[in-house]
Amino acid sequence: MAEHIFMTGGTGLVGTHLIPRLLRAFPGSIISLLVRGDNDADVASRVDEISLKVEREDGVPGARERIRGLRGDVLLDLYGLSGRDLDRLAEETTYIIHGAATIRFDHPIEEAREVNCGGTRKLLALAERWAGRRKLKRFVYIGTSSVSGQREGVVTEEELETGQRFFNTYEQSKCESERIVRDHFDRIPAVVFRPSIIIGDSRTGATSSFNVIYIPLRLLQRGLLEFIPGTPATRMDLVPIDWVDDVMVHIMALDAADGKVCHVTAGPDRAAPLGEVVLGAMAYFDRHTPLAAPRRMEFVTREEFERRRKLARGREEALLAQLDTLLPYVSIDRLFDSRNTDALLQGSGITFPRFSAYEEKILAYCLATRWGKLPG
Repeated sequence: MAEHIFMTGGTGLVGTHLIPRLLRAFPGSIISLLVRGDNDADVASRVDEISLKVEREDGVPGARERIRGLRGDVLLDLYGLSGRDLDRLAEETTYIIHGAATIRFDHPIEEAREVNCGGTRKLLALAERWAGRRKLKRFVYIGTSSVSGQREGVVTEEELETGQRFFNTYEQSKCESERIVRDHFDRIPAVVFRPSIIIGDSRTGATSSFNVIYIPLRLLQRGLLEFIPGTPATRMDLVPIDWVDDVMVHIMALDAADGKVCHVTAGPDRAAPLGEVVLGAMAYFDRHTPLAAPRRMEFVTREEFERRRKLARGREEALLAQLDTLLPYVSIDRLFDSRNTDALLQGSGITFPRFSAYEEKILAYCLATRWGKLPG
């Protein structure tokens, strides 16, 4: 029987890389994408764009016939889907992948909850209905390892609420959203994935998102960053998008994944030291985009960084403000245990690529696209 996958968040970084992998992993499958749009023509245009990329760049023939667009919105009741679409989805859906979320750190908490919790709650209500037809194999929730908030040390997959504080409303609302999913483990077959800091493809360096770690890298390239919070030994849990999506596609098809939370993370032994990331980038930029004077870098405590930031004015103040999305990841050592993921990956042939092996591909792509301003 061909699989029918209903997917939210299919137009984001994770979703666009996930689509070709799903089409290959499940031959004959159909993917229905929830897409926001002003009208059906707008949705059709966006789906055509995705389908053409999957055919031409990802080498999946016939993608246009296998990807459908459904106009809707996670903020609306029943996602704003028509009765006809809901009936068809109820009859056909075998997998639900929920990746839609707001990733902004500065939303007021109620706005973050409206999308990240409300959207999840609405889709779970549909999943419960569809599970009654006995066709639904799995509800796949794409969360984040940042639900651990300001919790330091080794973070396990089983833990969620430990009294931790959060750096921002994104972390808090995603923690609350995961709780909603986990409360449904006894009612529907479901798996939770928690990726960490997702960066470009380990084979090509390609990415469509230049946030978090890319912000200080861009400032380094321009010679505008001379100090950074953290120590050279601070571990950055960086994961390339191709590995993240390969892991999720493999695990979501396994019955053993039901009721599991899976860290899609580098973990303590494979996380990249901040010094390796920053100093490697400086050396690369010095070779390929040299400045009049060699780049300099000083590692400072979070307190010293904040002290200097308060003294900054004008352009320097604005530049330091760009590091806000990075601060949660270099302020503490969060080390993610991945026993569930490792066990489910046994025999899959999927191996983790270390950052040092593909860092130059990441940086080369940044320069070639002028940090996303030019097509890749």
